[in-house]
Amino acid sequence: MTNKIMWRGFGVWSVMLLLLSSNICAQTDTLLYPLKNIPLLSGNFGELRATHLHSGLDFKTGGREGLPVICVKDGVVARIRVSATGYGNALYLEHEGGITTVYGHLNRFVPKVAAVVREIQYNKESFEIDENMLARGIRFRAGDTIAYSGNTGSSGGPHLHFEVRDTKSEHALNPLRFLSVKDETGPSVRGVYVYSFSREGVRNVPRRVEVKNIGNRVFQGGKIGIPAGRVGIGVQSDDYMKDSWNKLGVYDLKVSVDDKEVFHMTMNELSFDQTYLVNELKDFHQYREGRLVYTTCGNYQDRLLSVNNRDKGFVLVEKDSMVDVAVDLRDINGNRSRIKFQLLGKAASPELVLKAGEQLLKNDRENHLQKGIYALYLEADALSYPVVCQPKVCSRLKDSTEKITVFSTGKQMYPLLKNARLTVNGEFSDKSVICLLEKNGRFSALKTKRTADGLEASPRVLGEYTVRQDTTAPVIIYAGRAGRQIRFRIVDDLSGIASYRVEVNGKWCLFTYDAKNRLLEGDVNEPVFVNGKNRLVLKVTDVVGNESVFETNISHARISAR
Repeated sequence: MTNKIMWRGFGVWSVMLLLLSSNICAQTDTLLYPLKNIPLLSGNFGELRATHLHSGLDFKTGGREGLPVICVKDGVVARIRVSATGYGNALYLEHEGGITTVYGHLNRFVPKVAAVVREIQYNKESFEIDENMLARGIRFRAGDTIAYSGNTGSSGGPHLHFEVRDTKSEHALNPLRFLSVKDETGPSVRGVYVYSFSREGVRNVPRRVEVKNIGNRVFQGGKIGIPAGRVGIGVQSDDYMKDSWNKLGVYDLKVSVDDKEVFHMTMNELSFDQTYLVNELKDFHQYREGRLVYTTCGNYQDRLLSVNNRDKGFVLVEKDSMVDVAVDLRDINGNRSRIKFQLLGKAASPELVLKAGEQLLKNDRENHLQKGIYALYLEADALSYPVVCQPKVCSRLKDSTEKITVFSTGKQMYPLLKNARLTVNGEFSDKSVICLLEKNGRFSALKTKRTADGLEASPRVLGEYTVRQDTTAPVIIYAGRAGRQIRFRIVDDLSGIASYRVEVNGKWCLFTYDAKNRLLEGDVNEPVFVNGKNRLVLKVTDVVGNESVFETNISHARISAR
């Protein structure tokens, strides 16, 4: 009798464990790797980039293009996007379980997809397309080849960009919740930054603190004197996976003060509507100098799905007090590192005194800067924190032959959470463009519109601006023919390429455009080419309407199918 009861109990527990394990599998929904080679990452989910948080994984391809890209789970093609920038050639697949996978920077699609893409491109007479494909019912099974890896769009080198999204919300999900990679080492720690703030909320120059590894990936920073008041913490850190030298972003970062959690970031889910908040999570000025510093305080960073904080992550340090700070870093495989240090409250920062010509821009209200013909308008919450600026119009020597007039908001550039409105009053030609003056002296043209009073643009930083005339048409360089391929380089010196059109024998012809390499490329086997002589006409127009035209004859001998 006892044995029967024991076996019955064992059977119940077996069923319960089976149900539990099946639920876990359903929740994790393990996927195949999108490439057949050993998975190595050059970029991971949530990594801090210049303008956004990275929304997927970048898989290495050994510097090669053309590797088979694998369907990770049975699915249907939901969307195809072809672009000269961004993800380049990109494929989106919907799957059961409410997820969508995205494959970017592809070299080419498999034939049954490529044929549909060409049909759409010819119908729209456009290389660039963004098409909903669900009605076409193109299905793949797990393990099928769907495309081949490449370097298209804004890729910095051959690799595969891979994403997992929640189909309903369109939020990006960390693909390492569905895949695994080898990683046996905790995040690196290169330094700690401590930020003090004035009573008005202006962020002072941060203090860098060196840390020492005292063993078992525990780093000690010692005692740090800081002006009493609100204090912010920054951590210079990155992560590495096994067999890869690429610096990856941190998955989990937590800050505790006197054993109470004040900040916690876990990179599991991102909303594309929140990409503008990337500069709430990183030190913008350190990033521009090549250092990746996570900031764990901010007036708006708690809007990020990945962040929870208390008192906006700020630490209150009283005069003559001492607080214990612990920073815990963890990768998705559970490898950990820890930083420990103490903050000592010194005398508070003196009251902010503005110098002649300076203005204090508050983050929680509208701001208006006016100098000469230039005016800059900021909405409330456009700034991360109050900023002291010194607007002025001045002359700048561009080179030995030309002086330019510059509207400057101050010595430092500051990122904005909302686009500003910059107006320049006066009479300007239709070739005029408002430009941001970059640190290296290069002009970065802003999208400029003409108004009744002059010009208007919407910059995303506080910086230095000027008005330039773009009177030079794009340059077309015929790079010749290599086998079936016809190549052109198209270059514009300021406002940028707005459009191009290739016609062969009076009909639109598909040419692919690689913006980063300024390369326009077509195939003589396109259907508009005929046997014998073909007349090719290329028109390229820049943003302000300057146009260049190139014409040539292309000889072609079409090989007929037997």
